[in-house]
Amino acid sequence: MIEEDEEKIQFNKEKGIRFLKFCAIGLVGWGLNELLIFLGILALDAITSKDPLFMLFSLQIDKILIASFISICIVMTFNFTINRIWTFRKKEEESQAKWHLQFIKFILVSLSGLVIYLGFIYIFSTLLDFNKFLSTSIGFFLGLVNNFIWNDLWTFKGKSEEKNQFNE
Repeated sequence: MIEEDEEKIQFNKEKGIRFLKFCAIGLVGWGLNELLIFLGILALDAITSKDPLFMLFSLQIDKILIASFISICIVMTFNFTINRIWTFRKKEEESQAKWHLQFIKFILVSLSGLVIYLGFIYIFSTLLDFNKFLSTSIGFFLGLVNNFIWNDLWTFKGKSEEKNQFNE
């Protein structure tokens, strides 16, 4: 009984540390995301204002959604790499999963976060006309929580967690 309690405390401590690391990487990713969105909007403004193709067809482009999509794809790749190396290293060492399968799982999880993120931006920035960068920040952090839960439970599941799942 005491041994089980100690294991649960250790498990919760390890999970807490993983969450803090995941958040730290998420914070760096958020900064990178905001920078890339800003640069993306500038680039799209420059392209759409001078490109005759865009002027000829008068295409209506929601630049923040395009810039956000491109940015989040770059940030997802960055986050996978750093999380695999740092946040989930201990689970990674006991896992037999190949990195490319984990990357696919990570992308699937990230896509669910992306839907939350872009949906939040669309509703609050586009429909309700809230501040663009406040909308992207809140959406990003909602996606971050979603992503940690699913990556911890599924993408980077260790061997001991797989055994516990079948023993319960």
